[in-house]
Amino acid sequence: MTTRVRVNMFPCENRTEITAEATDDGNYVVRAISSCEKAHRYVEGLGPLSLIDLTDKAGSKVFRDFLNGDMSANCLLPSGVMTALWVEAGMIARSMARKGVPLSIEFVEG
Repeated sequence: MTTRVRVNMFPCENRTEITAEATDDGNYVVRAISSCEKAHRYVEGLGPLSLIDLTDKAGSKVFRDFLNGDMSANCLLPSGVMTALWVEAGMIARSMARKGVPLSIEFVEG
């Protein structure tokens, strides 16, 4: 099965659609369609990901490649990638994902 998520960024106004899919050998692959070349390059460069990449933050290619990349520190792509992968791996129930409740960051007047 395939899992898709969309990340909408502010203030750059870029949008990235991430697709995560399990492979026959137990790994995962992610793909991206994005208005941001940096985001596209980051996601496409991740290559095959293991379950360890989904669960071990310190050793995960998802986080390591983000830290070594050239995207802004407030970019939400790593969260989008991990969310898609966790749904694909069964770590977040598909029934929850189907509800379509967005993850979000809101500006709050103080």
